[in-house]
Amino acid sequence: MNIESLFRCPVCGVGGLAERYVAVVCNACGAHFPEVGGILLLVKNPTEHDAAIREAQAVNPEWYLAEQPPEEVSPWRHHLRKRRRYVEQVLRRELIKGGRQKAERVLDLGCGDGNNLRWLAPFAERLYGSDYNLVRLARAQARATGATLFLADLLNYPAFDNSFDAIFFNHVIEHIPDDGAALATVHRILKPGGLLVLGTPNEGAWWWQLAYRRAPNILATTDHVHFYTARTIGEKMKAAGLSVFEVEHLGWGPPDWRLDGRWRQHKIVDDLFEMFGRALIPSQASSLYLIASK
Repeated sequence: MNIESLFRCPVCGVGGLAERYVAVVCNACGAHFPEVGGILLLVKNPTEHDAAIREAQAVNPEWYLAEQPPEEVSPWRHHLRKRRRYVEQVLRRELIKGGRQKAERVLDLGCGDGNNLRWLAPFAERLYGSDYNLVRLARAQARATGATLFLADLLNYPAFDNSFDAIFFNHVIEHIPDDGAALATVHRILKPGGLLVLGTPNEGAWWWQLAYRRAPNILATTDHVHFYTARTIGEKMKAAGLSVFEVEHLGWGPPDWRLDGRWRQHKIVDDLFEMFGRALIPSQASSLYLIASK
C-alpha cells in the first residue's frame, strides 16, 4: 500500500503520510502516528481520543464494547441477509455499468467489528475499513479480511479528497450528532462519479416511532441521535452535494422492540412481514438504503 497517496495528516490536514519503521509520519509537519496490531491510529491525538471513548463507555459500555454478532447468528439474520444481498446487487450492477469487475478503492466507513468486510472484499482491488473504536477494529483485524484498517475521526478524516471509488456507510450516521459534517466528509473523500451506499434505520417512520412510544425506556437508552425517514436523510445528503438516485426500503416487523427480534429470527415470519409490509405499508420498513453519487 502506498500510504502517502491516500492518507493525509489529521494534525496539519495537508501533509501526506509515509511509513517510517513502526510508525507513520507526516511529510509536512512531522507528526507521528503509531500502528497497533496492524491498525494505524490516524487521529489527531490518540490519548485524547481514547479518553473520550472511555468517557462515553461510562454512559453505556454496551455501546462500545459489546460484540456485534455476525449475520449468521443475529436474531435478524434473515433481514441482514436481505440487506447484504441488496447491497451486493447494487455494487455488482454499478461496477458493470462502469465496465469494471472491481472498484479500485472501497471503504467501509464505520466498519465496527468488520462483519461486512468479508463480503465487500470481492468488489474491491483494495479494501479499507475505518472506525473510531479501537476495540472493534481489533476484532475486525482478527477476522483477517485483508482490509487495511485504521482508527479515524469521521469529522477530521485522514484521507485526501477524492480518494475512494465506493463508500459503504452502513448504520453509522444515526449515531453522529453532526450528521451534516459527516456527509460533507463523505462527499469530500468520494471520487467524482463514485458510489455511496448509505444504510440507516427508518426510525423516523410512524411505525417505528410507535415502537419507541410503546417502550420509552429503550428510547431513553438508545445511542441513536437521529431518527430518519427517506425524505429527511435524502435532504441532508442533497445538502452535502450528493446525488441520490435510488432509495430502497427493506425489512418489516412488529412495532414492538421486544417482539421484533424474537419473531423475525424465523425466516417464514420475516418473509411474511416483508411481503405484507411491501404491499400495505411500503414506507414503514425498518431499514433504508440510499444509493448516491458525487
